[in-house]
Amino acid sequence: MHPYDHPFDRYDGYDGYRFDEPTLDRVTHLVFVDGRLVDTWREPATGTQWEAVALRHDREARPPAPPPKAQHERVMEWLVDVCGSRAAVDALTAEPLGDDATDLPTEYAERAAGDRMVATAELLDAIAARSFDTESSHAFRHALLALWAEDPETVTRAATAAHLAGGIVWAVGKANGLFHPAGPLRVGVVQQDLALRSPISSYGGTVRAGLRGFRGQPIDGWGRPGGVPDLLALGRSDLLLGVTRARLLRIRDRARAAAEAA
Repeated sequence: MHPYDHPFDRYDGYDGYRFDEPTLDRVTHLVFVDGRLVDTWREPATGTQWEAVALRHDREARPPAPPPKAQHERVMEWLVDVCGSRAAVDALTAEPLGDDATDLPTEYAERAAGDRMVATAELLDAIAARSFDTESSHAFRHALLALWAEDPETVTRAATAAHLAGGIVWAVGKANGLFHPAGPLRVGVVQQDLALRSPISSYGGTVRAGLRGFRGQPIDGWGRPGGVPDLLALGRSDLLLGVTRARLLRIRDRARAAAEAA
C-alpha cells in the first residue's frame, strides 16, 4: 500500500509523513496453495525484515522541502506583520504621531462604558506625562479609540480602568520598543504607577489581540528574522511613533535594495 493512500497517515510538515507503525498494517501477506489464494493477513512493518523497505518508501513519499526564503523576503514579511499590510509598509513616513482624531466619543449606549473610557484616557495621559512623552500619549489614545471602535468588549471587560490602561501601555510600548531590554523603561514602573498588583502584561495580551484583530498570524520571536528590532507586532502602523517608523523605513529600504541586487 502506498503511504499516501493509507487512511491513518499523518503529515508532519516538511519532515515528511510519519506513520504509527504499531497500529498500521503496512505489510500484507498472501498465501497461495496450488496457485489459489487461501489466506491473507496484515501486520506492522516495525520489527520485520520489511521495516527498511517501509522506511525507504517513507523517505520517497516526502514532499520536497521548499527553498529557503531570502533574508530580504523574510524582512519584508516581518514589516507587513508589524504594519498590517504591504500598502502600510509602502506608505511609511517618519512623521511623529499627532493629536488628530484623539477626542473621546461623546455618546455611549451605557454610562458605565463612557465612564470607563474617560477614566482610562486620564490614566493614559498621566502615565505618558510621568514616564513617556507627548507623542506616546497620542499613541495610547489612538489605541484606546481603536479598541472601542473595533473590539469594545476589550474596554468593558477589563477588571478596572487601570488594568485596561496598563494593557494598552504594555502593548503600545512593546510595539515601539520602549520597554526593557529594547528600551530604557521597565514595565514594573508602570505597574507601580497604576497601583496594580498584577503585571500590566496580564491584560496586555488581551489588548494586543483586540488591536490586532484578524490581521494574520503574528510572527513570534522564533520566526523573527535577524537584524530587525524586537517589536510586538500589532499589525497597525497608526500606533507606531515617528522614531519607530523611521527605523522601519531604514529596514524597508535596505530590504528593497537587497531585493533589487538579487
